[in-house]
Amino acid sequence: MANRNRPSCDMCGHGLVKNGKTAAGTQRWLCPQCQASSINTRAHTSEIRHFKIFIDWILSGESADHLATRLGVTRRTLTRWFTLLWFITVPTATDSHRVYDQVFIDGTYFHKKCLLVACTQTHVIAWHWCLRESSYEYLKLLDKIAQPLVVTTDGAGGALKALRAKWPDVTIQRCLVHVQRNTFADISRNPIHPAHKAIRKLGCMLVKVHSPEDAARFTTAVHHTRITFADWLKQRTYRSTIPPGQVPKWVSPNQKWWYTHRNARRALKRLEKLIHAKQLFVFLTPPDGVTQDLKSTTNLLEGGINKQLKDLAGNHRGMFDEHQRITMDWWLFTHTEDPVPPLDIAKQQDFGRQGEKAARAAWAKEELKRHGHPDGRPVTYDTHIDSEWNPSLGIRKGWAGRA
Repeated sequence: MANRNRPSCDMCGHGLVKNGKTAAGTQRWLCPQCQASSINTRAHTSEIRHFKIFIDWILSGESADHLATRLGVTRRTLTRWFTLLWFITVPTATDSHRVYDQVFIDGTYFHKKCLLVACTQTHVIAWHWCLRESSYEYLKLLDKIAQPLVVTTDGAGGALKALRAKWPDVTIQRCLVHVQRNTFADISRNPIHPAHKAIRKLGCMLVKVHSPEDAARFTTAVHHTRITFADWLKQRTYRSTIPPGQVPKWVSPNQKWWYTHRNARRALKRLEKLIHAKQLFVFLTPPDGVTQDLKSTTNLLEGGINKQLKDLAGNHRGMFDEHQRITMDWWLFTHTEDPVPPLDIAKQQDFGRQGEKAARAAWAKEELKRHGHPDGRPVTYDTHIDSEWNPSLGIRKGWAGRA
């Protein structure tokens, strides 16, 4: 147990020794290990206690009312304890040079926010907050990590586009469960037509592939289905042969004909395209350099990380959006590989005082832009337009007050 009268160094943890007193008579302490000098070392005693309560609370999912009752204080007291702690910046820096065998990437939504996460089979390696899953936002996520040997994704358009732009030669393993879901969405889970039943059977076969022999049988079955129903899949519907009210909404005004069985064609073509691109069975024939067994789905990310984040957000429902984001950041940080103790981060940032000071400075700067100088002088330079590019920047139409 640490000696309360002989504190330890905040920088290296070594025991401190007395080093005279200041002009005000306050005891000065010196670290013989790193030569760091400090005063008033016990002033953080209550702040350390409050931060431990804070970090345990946001990561446990316990309600604030229950926490206040358990500690014998009021909700207002908890709010006062935690006010500065929300300003602590959670580190998101990862080892951008480490090459992993397999990385999973996916996005999940919290109200109006989107969280993009990259992880391995054991821990979180990077994350990025945005508004939607666009290629621009996925590129920001990929910028934080080195190119892995294999990337597993659910097939979101933004993720695939970002991977092509960032790492054109990376090996991609598509999540087999998501491919199956997309197939069932096109032809339903209880089809009636023989062609739809055959395609549904392919979807069921896909997730049961566990060996190269299974993959070969699946590829053969896809080819056989294409040949068997080739004439049926080529059937067309002409606009001149049906009433105007029966024209599908997805048909363009100048389109004279379209394939009658559009969904079945799309489901079968998706499987053929992924087979040709060699993105279905990478886990069976991993690229050179892979030393671990590869996964064929993103279930580990969706069930192991996204689900827990959703549960945590549900337990803390009613939080401000920014507080919810900070809570998610702390959870993700503590699930990285060998994270720094949160208390050390809090001490380095003076328990949120540095963040509050920076926030006040940023607010004062924004107020200066909006209202000018106190003496009435106008702002020297102000374009009133955000100079940072974002994917939503463009010509807007419609009612400006729409939420």
